[in-house]
Amino acid sequence: MKIVQNKTDIGLVRKNNEDVALSLVHPKDKKLILLLVADGMGGKDYGEIAASTISKAIEQWFLGRSVSTLTNIDKAEYQLRELIEKVNDSLIQKYGQNVLGTTLSLALINEYKTLIMNVGDSRIYVYRNKKLMQITEDASDVWFYYKYGAVHKDDLRYLYNNSIITSCIGIDYSMCNIVSDVIFNDYEMILLFSDGVTDMITDRKIKKLIDTSSKKDILSKIIYEAVHVDQKLRIPYRLKRKRISKYVLPYPGRDNASGAIYIKD
Repeated sequence: MKIVQNKTDIGLVRKNNEDVALSLVHPKDKKLILLLVADGMGGKDYGEIAASTISKAIEQWFLGRSVSTLTNIDKAEYQLRELIEKVNDSLIQKYGQNVLGTTLSLALINEYKTLIMNVGDSRIYVYRNKKLMQITEDASDVWFYYKYGAVHKDDLRYLYNNSIITSCIGIDYSMCNIVSDVIFNDYEMILLFSDGVTDMITDRKIKKLIDTSSKKDILSKIIYEAVHVDQKLRIPYRLKRKRISKYVLPYPGRDNASGAIYIKD
């Protein structure tokens, strides 16, 4: 049974949801699928505007393109990159610099290949042969601590500057750094999450929920776990010893939490 789902939760603290999650099947070809997660930033309604603007633009692009364009990965990537840059410039021209912004993670799936594109620290994972693997890198201040072996990836959530990202859409012309890749569809599922999910639960917990849930319930259980379940987090002693930063304890539901998922037949 093929599953194409998206879900977002406002969380327990914020008064509005600045995330957008999409999961679309193309009306002219059921093998063409778009997944998208945009995590708005900037406070008040500003993040919601940025996330909504880029999401609507990409949704319209996807539904308005021909099957031949969407199955041509190089052509689709070129058009999407142009579109994202155009939206970035438009937001800055309309609202000014350093006013609003959003992350973006998307997966454009055809019969054989998947195009992934990422701006910011929302994450894309694939699940293959009982293994969960993150296939994007976080564009954040703290990612380099993990990348170069200074800290465990699970410990990034405790660093006080974990929320500072180095790439986004809408903040500044120079910050819209789009990272893209093409992978073969040899995975069993592909999952996209905002940091409202991945700051609260580890990859290990996500994998456990995948392994113990029915396919149709995987996404909803992951989002619920991130928002509503106390993970009983505490700052690890291994991290305290390093003294590389100030540390904070994440708490349940502090942020909007969103995801999109595709599970093969």
